[in-house]
Amino acid sequence: MRYRSVWICAVGCWVLLAANAVAEVRLARIFSDHAVLQQRKPVPVWGAAEPGEKVTVEFRGQKVSTVTGDDGEWRVTLKPMPAGGPFQMTVRGNNTIVLDDVLVGEVWICSGQSNMEWPVALSNNAEQEIAQANYPQIRLFMVPKAVSDRPLKDLNGGAWQPCTPETVRNFSAVGYFFARELHRTLKVPVGMIQSAWGGTPAESWTSKPTLMANPSLRYLLENWRRAEANYPQALENYQAVSGVGEGCGTGTRRRKT
Repeated sequence: MRYRSVWICAVGCWVLLAANAVAEVRLARIFSDHAVLQQRKPVPVWGAAEPGEKVTVEFRGQKVSTVTGDDGEWRVTLKPMPAGGPFQMTVRGNNTIVLDDVLVGEVWICSGQSNMEWPVALSNNAEQEIAQANYPQIRLFMVPKAVSDRPLKDLNGGAWQPCTPETVRNFSAVGYFFARELHRTLKVPVGMIQSAWGGTPAESWTSKPTLMANPSLRYLLENWRRAEANYPQALENYQAVSGVGEGCGTGTRRRKT
């Protein structure tokens, strides 16, 4: 009887913890400590919470509230602000999130293929450039790579980091040198978001509605649909020829004897 009571208590605690986890307000991963928000433009802030949960965002004297939709998502917009910082952002719902060291300045996206992905570590005079890359008001964010045939609601990782020799090494060389010049010229904080993937075709960066709207590009979607339909047979053929088993995604191989 004693063990049954302990088991019931454990299950009850798990249910309560799970309910609290679902109810917690969350920010999209692009918002973290050390973030940079765009100056002189309306700034959207978004995330997830329990449907119907009231969420309030406070930043630089602004206080904006909304109610989470039935889909569990919320979004507010801050009024345009001049450059400055560091500041603190507070997000309140059923729980409270506090972001520290948030700046307002210029925010740019570094996107494209291998030329944009090329890191500072492989640039000219790399070690000298890396050693001198101490810029507290330049912030770097690297978007983790992920494959999806539809837009994702959030990133699967990533966080803002101040520009230091340690953080700049593997960051986009084009992105870093552009940020450094912009910071020196404008004298404002600069945030760079690297979302680059070498070898990706242009259509992989283009939305499905855009491809469908252009008659000369619709063949790309037809090719994709055929590839999806043929994938099971193509995978089976590949496994038969290469000897790769069901665990090919984890690097396991099936040896032929």
